[in-house]
Amino acid sequence: MTKIYINYGNHISILMVLKKVLIVEDEGLVALALEEILKRIGYEVPGIAETGEEAIAMAGRLNPDVILMDINLKGEMDGIVAAEKIHSAYDVPIIFLTAYTDDDIITRAINAGTSGYLVKPVNVKEMFANIELAINNRRRDRTRVFQPASDPEGIPCRNPECGAMMVRAYAPIRPEGRVMSSIGWICPQCKHTILGDK
Repeated sequence: MTKIYINYGNHISILMVLKKVLIVEDEGLVALALEEILKRIGYEVPGIAETGEEAIAMAGRLNPDVILMDINLKGEMDGIVAAEKIHSAYDVPIIFLTAYTDDDIITRAINAGTSGYLVKPVNVKEMFANIELAINNRRRDRTRVFQPASDPEGIPCRNPECGAMMVRAYAPIRPEGRVMSSIGWICPQCKHTILGDK
């Protein structure tokens, strides 16, 4: 669970949010088994994609904290190409989950900017460690402070299904957390985040 702090001026609210893991796997039984394991070890699974195209669309719509991506997928796009497109559009960490261990595939995965590489069958402890490392490497600042929803600089949420106003997100720039810097935007309603400027 991630703690998110929202500063309302006279008080601070703390939201406890389950970490979201999007599964990209074209084998139905494998996907369902992964979903069950992830839920059992404390993650939310907002969706399962079977193709690279579905993965790209779902990454934008669901705003996952991390993606478990099979390399060999249905359709014209493999998992590595889908990962490259997701990285460039959404900056979501991706852990490849595959039966392939040949050097060419591993090199392509590394060049795609992978956050991890797991070989099937998956060890649950290794999967958990890879997920936590990927999320924490992306969010080195564990505490985030947000301005109230009445922030005059608010922008419309980029999630097409939401429509609420996003507020500025802040994080400590020093470990002691005394100095804060703007890191992007968050929607208090759907939790969609944007790192960086508008």
